[in-house]
Amino acid sequence: MDEEKEVRESVDPSPATGGRKWHWFFQSLAFLGAIAAIGAAFFYLPFFKVQSVTIVGNHYVPAEDICRIAGIYRGQHLMQVETAVSSRTLTKDLRIEQATVRRVFPNGIMIEIEERRPVAVIACEYGFLDLDRQGLVLNAHRQLEAKGIPFLTGVSVQERYIGDKVEQPLVEAALRYLSYIRPEGLAEITEVALQDPGHVVARTISATEIRIGGLEPERLEQKALDTQDFIEELHTAKHAIAYLDLTYAQSFVGLRE
Repeated sequence: MDEEKEVRESVDPSPATGGRKWHWFFQSLAFLGAIAAIGAAFFYLPFFKVQSVTIVGNHYVPAEDICRIAGIYRGQHLMQVETAVSSRTLTKDLRIEQATVRRVFPNGIMIEIEERRPVAVIACEYGFLDLDRQGLVLNAHRQLEAKGIPFLTGVSVQERYIGDKVEQPLVEAALRYLSYIRPEGLAEITEVALQDPGHVVARTISATEIRIGGLEPERLEQKALDTQDFIEELHTAKHAIAYLDLTYAQSFVGLRE
């Protein structure tokens, strides 16, 4: 019996030793809790209130609209801005294709957006529709207006309204072609005639023809880039140009007589 008691006493920790271990454990928890509380209090200091909002990529949508849609305002605490929610909310606006919202410590917000820009106008039963590069209807109006984008002739759509999508292969190909051209280049094109799918023709403000030919996918981007270069050179050309022919692999420029 005495030997058994002696062994048990040598193995079991004393109450004093166990108490010290728990004491240090609770002290550590209290210390970590204090650090976390200090950190949280630090981030919620007035110093971290939104003082500046930087918006990149907007050309058509006003900055005030973007902040309102995103739910961001000056004086709002930086940690209250739910960046993921704001980004999703912005893309629900028809005018915005992509959006990213992020915090810029200590007191700034950066909003980067990619707008849906109109690249062409098409006729419908009640007037005209502005289309973006994906065929999405961005705006509708009764009369044809000068918007700095070309009018697609030889085609029309029915029962399409703002937010709808135009899904006609020829129109979709024409929109892809136009989407590769910069806005200043589009402003020089008044019309893209689609009456003959194999002989599509664009016309510029100066009545110069761009004979695109077919809108085959494999050459679409190159034809658009050649169109962009041609439009830029029109203003500095020494001779009067009648047309640019993109029908074949080798482009050809015709002069006025």
